[in-house]
Amino acid sequence: MNKTFKEVLLYTLIPLGIFLLICLTGDEGILGAGILLLLLVAVYFILGLVLLVANNAHLGKVLLLSSGIILLVGLSTCGMMMNGMNFH
Repeated sequence: MNKTFKEVLLYTLIPLGIFLLICLTGDEGILGAGILLLLLVAVYFILGLVLLVANNAHLGKVLLLSSGIILLVGLSTCGMMMNGMNFH
């Protein structure tokens, strides 16, 4: 595996694993994990853009790619879990 792929896995799988463990705690955990994922994606995206502008292209690309993967996997998982919740 090359360096970029290893770093993408590191920056993606560790937060997703932590947030999926938070989702196991119940309804409040799912909502909390969804909010934390949104904040993490925003931070990864903004930091990735700043690093691309500041000529640290490698880490910037890694963070932008990780934010996209987290959006795709993490938020869709939280959305499916929230779909089965009752808010009554």
